[in-house]
Amino acid sequence: MTDYAMFWGCTIPARFPFMEKSIRLVIDKMGVELHEIEGSTCCPTKSIIKVGDEFTWYVTAARNLCLAENMGMDLLTPCNGCYSSLKAAAAELHIDHGLRQDVNEVLAEVGLEYTGNLQIKHLVEVLYDDLGTDEVKKHITRPLDGIKIAVHYGCHMIRPSSAIHFDDPNHPTKFDLLVEALGANSMDYPTKMLCCGSDLNNADNPSDAVTLSREKILEVQELADAMTMMCPACFAQFDSKQYLMQKSGERVHLPIVYFTELMGLAFGFEAAELGMDMHRVETDSFLKSWYERSKHLESAREHFDLAALRSCYECAACIDDCPVTKIIPQFEPNRIIGDVLHGKLDQIVESPDIWYCINCYTCYELCPQKFGMVKVFDRLKTLSCERETAPDGFKGGLQMFMDTGKLGEPTAMRKKIEIT
Repeated sequence: MTDYAMFWGCTIPARFPFMEKSIRLVIDKMGVELHEIEGSTCCPTKSIIKVGDEFTWYVTAARNLCLAENMGMDLLTPCNGCYSSLKAAAAELHIDHGLRQDVNEVLAEVGLEYTGNLQIKHLVEVLYDDLGTDEVKKHITRPLDGIKIAVHYGCHMIRPSSAIHFDDPNHPTKFDLLVEALGANSMDYPTKMLCCGSDLNNADNPSDAVTLSREKILEVQELADAMTMMCPACFAQFDSKQYLMQKSGERVHLPIVYFTELMGLAFGFEAAELGMDMHRVETDSFLKSWYERSKHLESAREHFDLAALRSCYECAACIDDCPVTKIIPQFEPNRIIGDVLHGKLDQIVESPDIWYCINCYTCYELCPQKFGMVKVFDRLKTLSCERETAPDGFKGGLQMFMDTGKLGEPTAMRKKIEIT
């Protein structure tokens, strides 16, 4: 059991309890225990408190960190804003000893002292770095194969890089890899690192607050089945603000799914159990698409270990080594395996393409996983035989063996060279 001091922040409990529900369900499934931080307050947010009273911002952040320090475990937060605020405050308190002394003088009045002996971690960081994608995959019962997901990192998960060292601040990948661990396709898109524009809500013109969100929504809705994120402020921009855009007549529709909701679906929880009906922008279209694709995969699960198949497909290390692909370019073994994973087993079994695999075992011998695509094609050919869609040449050879126990009879050629 892994234990963390859980810092929920203000927004998730106050506005999005379904996020808390999905987090608790998936974290418990993975054997992680969360411990509430008694007496915690707002992180506090940089965009309001630090701008309004910087010293109060440091004191408040340090007080929250002290409460977690006294619990003797790392602090975990699922909120980008809380993560960035707490990490930034801790980084400054670490290098500015005068500031830390001033902060501790105030904290001493309530019996606290900030020491800095604490790791502050984002939930994505814990899932990727502490637990790992292999652990995530162990709990998947309904993979999101074939689903196209656009990842929105949000600025404060990865910035400022002077304080946060979780991932590359301009070209991050860890969140994408977690999405793909669920079986989904993480889509690349030009506005991926564009801010949601949440802090524009503090400006005088409320209409400006949707400008950046609108740009990303218009792009992504043409590319993906849904967008996912781990920031409640970003979620509000893309879900709640999008709902208002829809009500005003704008032609936008992009389902927004919090990442632990995606995890919950893949882990076997139902959408209602996760509270997905509490979103402002409906997610029914996304769920319908996923359920339909999942149903198509039921037959594939009967015949293949989909996790192993997915590893083979994602690896793709040996596809250029297949001797047949060098002379018959239309034979694409990796694409065929991908089609099986994407719910197209029936079409693949009936396709003549699977018979281009010549059982040379080149892929097996060169496979870094010692899996080899040949075993997949052997099974596909067997299914083709069972459904009577095998080529005539194969059928003829099989029938001869079943009738005679042989694949050929001696001919007059033996007598010609005097073999009796």
